Amino acid sequence: MIRAAAVALIIVLPALAQGQTHPDLSLDSGRYRARYPGLIVGATVLQDPRDQSFSASGARQSGVVPSYGAGNEFPLTRFQLGFDWQFPAFEAAKLPFVSSRLWQARAALGYAETSTKGPLRDRQAAAGDPPAKAGISDIELAIGPFLVGSGDWRTRSATPFSAVLLAELRLPIGAHDPSAPNNAGDSVFAYGARLGVHWQPSQALLNGFRLDAGVRGRWYGADQEPAFNAQAPTQAGRDLSFDATLARKLWRSVHAQVSYTWRDGAANEYRNVRATANPPDAPLLNDTFPDPAAVRDGGTREQRLQVGLGVFVTQRLWLGAAWSHPLSGRSGSATVPYLAQLQNCEALNACNPRSNGSDGIDGLGSARTFASDSFQLQLRWQPRSSQGGP
Repeated sequence: MIRAAAVALIIVLPALAQGQTHPDLSLDSGRYRARYPGLIVGATVLQDPRDQSFSASGARQSGVVPSYGAGNEFPLTRFQLGFDWQFPAFEAAKLPFVSSRLWQARAALGYAETSTKGPLRDRQAAAGDPPAKAGISDIELAIGPFLVGSGDWRTRSATPFSAVLLAELRLPIGAHDPSAPNNAGDSVFAYGARLGVHWQPSQALLNGFRLDAGVRGRWYGADQEPAFNAQAPTQAGRDLSFDATLARKLWRSVHAQVSYTWRDGAANEYRNVRATANPPDAPLLNDTFPDPAAVRDGGTREQRLQVGLGVFVTQRLWLGAAWSHPLSGRSGSATVPYLAQLQNCEALNACNPRSNGSDGIDGLGSARTFASDSFQLQLRWQPRSSQGGP
């Protein structure tokens, strides 16, 4: 009954919410640990003022879109509901590799509210666009086997070491307005793989600590309608990331953890940019417009530190809070060349575009690395389960 309800929630909640490149919201201790089969349901609320960003050179700067003036902010509030399931698969069939281990499946969906503050908001208002956007986020899915630490789940009393390999997919169903500079959804498919390990050392000095560490590669599809005059990438560069969490019980049911995230993004490509913030003036009797040729930025980078504190309210109910602080980062920025040609040149059969200076863009969407501190609250619940399989 519980399993049927969970599956129904995964299917139904996106529809109810209609009334995702920020790092993982929650770097929970034990996320890569093989455990007794069952389901864990988690709810997370994230608040990020997004009032600072990193420049292309890595400098921390006030505001997030400097080309449109100082003081622009993209505040974000996001609610995320996650399901983490471990189960044995096809045990009776005795399939090689498949039947001898536990599997993990994950699904995460959410609802986000974003808005724009500062000079860019005034431009949007003048164009008739609302400064605030809200809607469902993209769905994140993952599934894969435990390579180590799950073969004897019926008889073992503890799991000091485990390793899981997950295939991941992001479905771009999130709310996306091509005219907006920030959105609840990213509008492109993403896919990749993650390898995670969990270790509980037994050495005297480390006894009681728990370590989770993972590496991930992620690739993105092309965006057929990149946001805000194509100032968001048409083709986002691949991401490589590393995450680690060290946790320990402090007192009774109170636990503390510290997490570190590092992410490196390859160069993003922008195609057919339609407008920029400060285009060069057109020569007399000429029109000026961005060169439609593709331009690329220098890629993105990010390092974050997260500190969390949580308590087991009951054996199956966990309540936690976390604060995330960006240590360093780099956003994507590119220079867009402009062309000029005679007005009504088609009628004169005299179209001859020529160079007319350039203007810079601050890459939006996946090309923007924010430098603001964020806060989140999390509730996790493990319902009782009497069966091992899904």
